[in-house]
Amino acid sequence: MSSSPFEIFRRNLKPLMVLLTLLALFAFVVLPALDTYLRRGGGASSDPVAAVYDGVTLTQSRVERTTQQHRAVVGFLSDLGQETIRRGGVPQVPGFQYDQQSGQIQSIGIDANPSLEATINTMRFYNEAKKAGFELDDTSIRNWLSRYTDGLLSDNEIGSMLMQFTSNQMGPIQLYEQLRMHLLADLYQRSSMVGLTNGQMPVVTPLGQWRNFLKTNQSATIDAYGVLVSEYIDKTDESPSQSRINEVYEEGKDLLAYPNDQDPTPKFRRPDSAEIEYVFADLNEFIEREKAKLSEEAIRAEYERRLAGGDFQLPVEETEEATAELEAMENAAEEAAEPADSDAETQPESEEAATEEQPASEEEMKEEATEETASEEKTTEEPAGEESPAEESTPEEAAAEEATSDGPAEEDSSMRIRRDEAVQLVSALQEDDETEAEPAETAAESTAADEEAADNEAAADEAASDEMELGDEPDETKPQPFEEVRDEIATAMVSETARNQLDNTVTEVNALMRDYFSELSVHESNVSVGVATEEDAPTRPDLQAIAEEKGLGYGTTGMVNRISVADELVGESFGLGQSLQRRGAPYYAMMFGAAMQDGSTIPPQPEFSPQRSVDLDKARTYVSWKTKDVPAYTPELDEVKDEVILAIRTEEARELAREAAQKIADSVTEGKSLADVIPEGKEANLFTGLGPFSWLDMVGMMQTTIGNVPELDSVGTEFMQAVFSTEAGNVGVGANAPQTVIYVVQPKEFQPEMDQLREQFSQPQQRFMAQFMGSEETNNIIRGFYETINERTGFEIKLGEEQ
Repeated sequence: MSSSPFEIFRRNLKPLMVLLTLLALFAFVVLPALDTYLRRGGGASSDPVAAVYDGVTLTQSRVERTTQQHRAVVGFLSDLGQETIRRGGVPQVPGFQYDQQSGQIQSIGIDANPSLEATINTMRFYNEAKKAGFELDDTSIRNWLSRYTDGLLSDNEIGSMLMQFTSNQMGPIQLYEQLRMHLLADLYQRSSMVGLTNGQMPVVTPLGQWRNFLKTNQSATIDAYGVLVSEYIDKTDESPSQSRINEVYEEGKDLLAYPNDQDPTPKFRRPDSAEIEYVFADLNEFIEREKAKLSEEAIRAEYERRLAGGDFQLPVEETEEATAELEAMENAAEEAAEPADSDAETQPESEEAATEEQPASEEEMKEEATEETASEEKTTEEPAGEESPAEESTPEEAAAEEATSDGPAEEDSSMRIRRDEAVQLVSALQEDDETEAEPAETAAESTAADEEAADNEAAADEAASDEMELGDEPDETKPQPFEEVRDEIATAMVSETARNQLDNTVTEVNALMRDYFSELSVHESNVSVGVATEEDAPTRPDLQAIAEEKGLGYGTTGMVNRISVADELVGESFGLGQSLQRRGAPYYAMMFGAAMQDGSTIPPQPEFSPQRSVDLDKARTYVSWKTKDVPAYTPELDEVKDEVILAIRTEEARELAREAAQKIADSVTEGKSLADVIPEGKEANLFTGLGPFSWLDMVGMMQTTIGNVPELDSVGTEFMQAVFSTEAGNVGVGANAPQTVIYVVQPKEFQPEMDQLREQFSQPQQRFMAQFMGSEETNNIIRGFYETINERTGFEIKLGEEQ
């Protein structure tokens, strides 16, 4: 018997091939599936429920997959519409809109805003449409696409474009199913709104349009008195009946009790919450530490280097001598403009004082005034023997003229006005004298010469002013002192080093926390299969000690949820964006999970999974993890009994407060004001002269918000109804939005007058905007329609909830 390796291989070839085949199947089939299973967390809870309705359970993965397909279809239909228009056609399907001016498609005929919630609604209304008997077969979808392309693209061209656009990820089958689902869901909703809407426009009666118009265009000024509900809780029953307790508990046990002081509805379901521990690195602190390491010589050397390169140069300011000269000129101009009949002794004293203060400047002024006078004589071409009285100016007047022509551009306005008045006075005197002494013809020539000289001077002033307005850099500069820029230089020298040091430190801490998370995951897995015990758990890092060692900040939170975490320091941060110009997800979404607007979903983080986030405004980088994680749950009645009783008593106190408010309103008889009847000692709750304010404020195109009355507490629809349905001088009663205050209101004045409002309402644009707002009755019908479907199908959305 041969023992050759080749002989052994030949005899065992068949079982070896079977073994290799099994290994290949395991490697290429089983392992990828197992890896996907493990990455998702394994088990039934790896794919949480996103929504339930009519016996259908939508998993989150299915909703995400459908949303991705929806996004692809939206992009494809946009390209298909552009190609149709490029070929000279126009899509002929309902709902398609194209802007000729911008060349942009405004609507593609189906919902163009993919999101997880939109996908859930589309799928459930598609289900309702099928139950109602609506159908669209492939032939109908093909005809819709033919109308969409205006018959200019064949089925093969459409399919080719689809495969190219989606990189072979979608074919006609997926496209047809998406279109069928969206078209039928839209058809079902529109069929239910017949008589309520006309396309995108609500159907509103003329009376409804008038009411909408008044809500945005009529303003009120009022007096208001607030009756606090909290003051009446002590007057309610401390021990409500058990039946009432059970009733209130059942109504609110499945409503998530997020912190919301604007909603009076009792809610008892506990949202997913967690305790969080974090460390943070402050860039400013790292910069200060690095600056402390710099020597004074190094900073000064950097200053000299940058100074030589042209940095830290400032324009030369006016010297003290120039400032003093300008002040002297202003004083001289003021004295020259004083009346001639002023005290004779005061003027010489002023001139003598000015001479004593500026003897050298006066000599210079005389010389410059002489040169200026000669220049003006040459410009106006006057005879040498004809010296006008204006040229015989005092040194002070010459100095004022010099300051006007050659002085600083920013001349004091009062000095300029006085100078102009003096010139006008001298010109008038000159004109009178020449009229008496010269013939009319000579006087006319002199006047023409004066006008030409004035024009030349005005042109020179205008040219000088234009030159100053050009904003040319001054020729002379001086260096900024070292002490003023020392901190700036030091910061610039160490900023890059500080940033690198911060990043390295945060990365190191994050790695320590990540290692612990990995070790803990392995340990928990070993414990679950019985190969380890709880005593073998890895040691949790002491983040506070690590933070002190590395110069980081440290903090913890109490039990917080996705709403209340925003009040924490770390809650102000955001995840790391994909570029410097983008921020990542908000902190609450990072830690508790959320459905994003682009259709993606951020899963909630497990305990001790470190997450990095940044607060760009405060220049801080955080690394945080959950140390305790509590999924959302509905507490038993015993756990929330005190809250239920408080909700019952608050409801009773609200009725007592409303009765007290109505009693005050009834006591305001004719001729009395609200201030005359308020209880003694409650003057602080009275507000007078509030407004004017409107029921609704326009905040954008066709968008409104409740009117703003900042002096009062969260006014809402009931308050506005009480104000604008009460005649001026009468009194009404209405609660604020959270129903914590019952207001007694007395309108004092409404503006504008009703005739003016009717004139405005006659304009078609005003009526169109009022119609677009819809009506309360229509909104209630639509709201009731959706609530009926939700109740009949047992619809419940679970996006963002822990399973």
